[in-house]
Amino acid sequence: MFSNNLAELSLNAPSRCVTSVRNDTRNHRFIVGTCAVSSGSDNDQDYTGANTSSSPLYLLRYHEEMNELAIDAQLNFGEEDGGGSNEVWSCSSCPIDSNLIVTCRGNGETALWKIPDDALKEDELDFYPYEDDFGNDTSNRNEDINKSMDKIANLELGGRRVTDMQWNPGCLPTNSDSFDEHHGDIGTGNDQFNDANFLTVQSGRKEVCVTTWNIESDAAMQLDQITIPIPNERGVIPNPAKASWDPHNHNLCAVTVGSSIAILDLRSPLKVVNGIKSCHKFGVTDVDYNPNKIHVLASSGQDALVKFWDLRFTASDESHDHDLSNSSSWSRHTPLRTLRGGHFHWATSVKYNSFHDQLLLSGGTDGMVNLWRISSISSAPLLDLGGGDTVGDFVGVSPSSDMEGENINPVISYENDELLESANAEDDGSVDTDGGNAPDVRVTKMEVREAVYDLTWSAADPWIYVTLGFDGNIVLNHVSSKEKYK
Repeated sequence: MFSNNLAELSLNAPSRCVTSVRNDTRNHRFIVGTCAVSSGSDNDQDYTGANTSSSPLYLLRYHEEMNELAIDAQLNFGEEDGGGSNEVWSCSSCPIDSNLIVTCRGNGETALWKIPDDALKEDELDFYPYEDDFGNDTSNRNEDINKSMDKIANLELGGRRVTDMQWNPGCLPTNSDSFDEHHGDIGTGNDQFNDANFLTVQSGRKEVCVTTWNIESDAAMQLDQITIPIPNERGVIPNPAKASWDPHNHNLCAVTVGSSIAILDLRSPLKVVNGIKSCHKFGVTDVDYNPNKIHVLASSGQDALVKFWDLRFTASDESHDHDLSNSSSWSRHTPLRTLRGGHFHWATSVKYNSFHDQLLLSGGTDGMVNLWRISSISSAPLLDLGGGDTVGDFVGVSPSSDMEGENINPVISYENDELLESANAEDDGSVDTDGGNAPDVRVTKMEVREAVYDLTWSAADPWIYVTLGFDGNIVLNHVSSKEKYK
């Protein structure tokens, strides 16, 4: 009924991370981490108007019948709050247990928390739950929304901030039955229960540290750790490192390292087995594996581009004994595709649709959110049906882009008085973005007020996605009906 409408909610607090509650496939649940810096004053207030001294999590739920995005709970860190800088910089919901979440905060504390059962409510949304008390004290409402989480375990990492965290894809409900077998333990979908089921990524000025963990419902055990030096490259500002766990080979993981991408073998001892050098001119900001097609990886960068890579054409140490932890031994090659014109500043996030790999999202610091259909390199390519003659907004899709960005000849096109540029258009084959049948197009674009640092797909419906602006504005959107099942 509301498949083409937006649902929007503002937390009125700076926010950098959002995650879907992946174990809940019935409800559209999302958790947002806020990063407001406390002034230390008693006048600091949260979303409900209650005094608070730290940045909480917010548990959101989308109600399809009303096309409404609402807050189910404000999740506070409780009495064990360690003080200091408590902004939430990254969070990840457990794919097997909806009550478990791992967070990293500004003071460097990384911990496993349990969300109370009464926060994960199943009741329908009531627009006027306190209409009888209109104009009176709203303390009842605050008590209903405010919940305190219980700390299960600390992930001891020496205080350095965790910039990304990933669960083993073998933990996903569709891939693992270990939750039932182990009575609440979080396994990896095979008999080797001591294998890593979680990893954290820490960023420094000169190095990236990756740590593997075995997290259970009541404990967290560190397994192994590796430090990867960031190459000293002129003009490259090291970004917060990001990672993506290979859904086809659970022993491999991609990690951003400056302007390059390292491929790790997660079996002990951890080691770098592959790498792509100089993926983005000014630094890589995010990376994501294609969920349905092996060896294919998407990346975003400070050069405002989104690129796709085939890992079969990169260097590997399978037949050599030299150490590939040094990026100087990595290969530099041409991407499969390069998306130009979607962003005019840093492209900060890229996320594949978990079921339909021709669809992916990109967000950037320019406030732009793009939904792309890149069918030509997906697991189910869409033939060009000759529908690319519609005049409108153009973006550049390049099969073999110059990675340094030289010899760029901008082609200018207008849509609704907006100026868009696509580089190398005569070679790229610029494509229509509004309703065309070409295999590679930008399906929709949306502009929000602030920079977009994170976005996610719903775990309950592959056609729904959420974007998060730095100002705490959350927008839920749908894939248009005409794009479904293409």
